[in-house]
Amino acid sequence: MKEIKYIIISMLFLFIAKINNAQNNSNTIKELRFIGEQIIPAHTEFKNTKVGGLSSIDYANGKFYLISDDKGKPVRFYKMQLNYNKDSFSEIKINKVINIETDEEFIDSESLRFDKFNNSFFWTSEGNYKKGVSPKIFEINAEGKEIKTHKTPNIFQAKNNTKTIGTRRNGTFEALSMSINPYVYWVGMELPLKQDGEEPKIEKGNYPIRISKIDKKTDELKYQFVYNLDEIPKNSIPKNKFIVNGCPEILELDSTNFLVLERAYASGHKDGGNTVKIYITDFSKATDVRNIQLLKNHKYTSAKKTLLFNFETIRNKLTNGIVDNVEGITFGKVLENGNQTIVVVSDNNFNKFNPQLNQFIVFEIIK
Repeated sequence: MKEIKYIIISMLFLFIAKINNAQNNSNTIKELRFIGEQIIPAHTEFKNTKVGGLSSIDYANGKFYLISDDKGKPVRFYKMQLNYNKDSFSEIKINKVINIETDEEFIDSESLRFDKFNNSFFWTSEGNYKKGVSPKIFEINAEGKEIKTHKTPNIFQAKNNTKTIGTRRNGTFEALSMSINPYVYWVGMELPLKQDGEEPKIEKGNYPIRISKIDKKTDELKYQFVYNLDEIPKNSIPKNKFIVNGCPEILELDSTNFLVLERAYASGHKDGGNTVKIYITDFSKATDVRNIQLLKNHKYTSAKKTLLFNFETIRNKLTNGIVDNVEGITFGKVLENGNQTIVVVSDNNFNKFNPQLNQFIVFEIIK
């Protein structure tokens, strides 16, 4: 009886999804219009916590939720209010800090999403393969109490790492998205697996990351496609120092399309050294690679990517001409003219390496 009910609900979902896709096709997103920027000052404290390391942002029930990647305790996320309209972005108010309950010894929190179907939050930790800690996805309630630790797909588990196979340091579960399908969610890798391809370089190349659809109840890997990262657009100063490009966040648009955030960094640049882009990604014709262990040995079709927005176009409108370390993206509130918004946030790394910004930027979606 339960199986019949599940089938009926699934068929109803597919029917509704087709209607939603027809009404809200991602290809109708023509551009993003810059509304404004706000900065939470460095060394801002709230309820005995330092506000920083804001690695993701999500919007639900009229509030914004942001997780901090502070390696110390408490593991936490913030509830905030962002005041903006179609003409300006005027204010940020921090309403609450929620401590996350976890028994994990090593946490590198990166993404947080609200699940409207279960009224819970999902969040990711990148883990640390050198310490034998796999990347993980956790589910918590609104008070930060743990509901479930989801099983990590075998291909991403730390126990499988060797010099040529497995995850790269600080390159795992950086990206997370809920789905219009109530039974699944998505998780994205920041960097390619060792057996799939190289880390991005200055030269054009094949830099494939895996984006995975996972069943909420069973933790089964339902589908997985490849997204190819860009080459790094500029070298460091001096040359051949620290450079990187990766995917810090994904956001599902509909059943075949995502927004994918790419953030490249090159050290030594006065403007912060970050190059940030948003792509519309169509995976409708992409190969399901969940059963392919080594992409280097196989032919496959990657998702199609189309540039939607390059942050270089608004650099002169931002504080000190800096595009900072943007790691979070979410749909925000609907404006008075009926258009939806997108909000991004940067991770300031608690200014451990260089002066950085807790930078919030708001856009209007033009269709």
